[in-house]
Amino acid sequence: MNFTSLFFISIGLAMDAFAVSLTEGISLRKLCVKSILKVALVFGVFQGVMPLLGWAVGGLFYDKISKFDHWIAFGLLAFIGIKMIIDAREFGKCDIHGNCEKDTNIIVLGIATSIDALAVGFSFSLLPGLNIYFSIAVIGIVTFILSSVGVYLGNKVGQLLGAKAEYMGGIILIGMGINILIQHLT
Repeated sequence: MNFTSLFFISIGLAMDAFAVSLTEGISLRKLCVKSILKVALVFGVFQGVMPLLGWAVGGLFYDKISKFDHWIAFGLLAFIGIKMIIDAREFGKCDIHGNCEKDTNIIVLGIATSIDALAVGFSFSLLPGLNIYFSIAVIGIVTFILSSVGVYLGNKVGQLLGAKAEYMGGIILIGMGINILIQHLT
């Protein structure tokens, strides 16, 4: 696989993390480097680790996982989306640093957005001569960069729209989950 193909695969894998990082940025009342790094690192690490796991187990569990991976992604995204909508009612009730997000939400979102990367790792195991470590580094770095941009842009939208943006973010997450489910069921 050449670098151009790997780069575009990385962008494709990072798009859901980018969309979710927009919603994370919306929930921040005060943007800081620490918040951006936390989201970007979690998403980048999960997007890098999942292909490695997929590559390591190869096709051993693919048939078992592929039957319900879309349900897992849907459930996780819908759960966090609904929670985000509920939390929007408490808009403005953040800690003294303006931090409104929960670390557990970011971890769950990191898992939900990286399930497709697990499947890519399965396909990587079928490519002879692929440097898996270089591949996962590119995937992780691209995801980190796009997620950082997503948090920043999401925060700017959140500042303009207030609680409405948080409702919108929750609806977007639920919509992403429904889209994943529809794509796999049709």
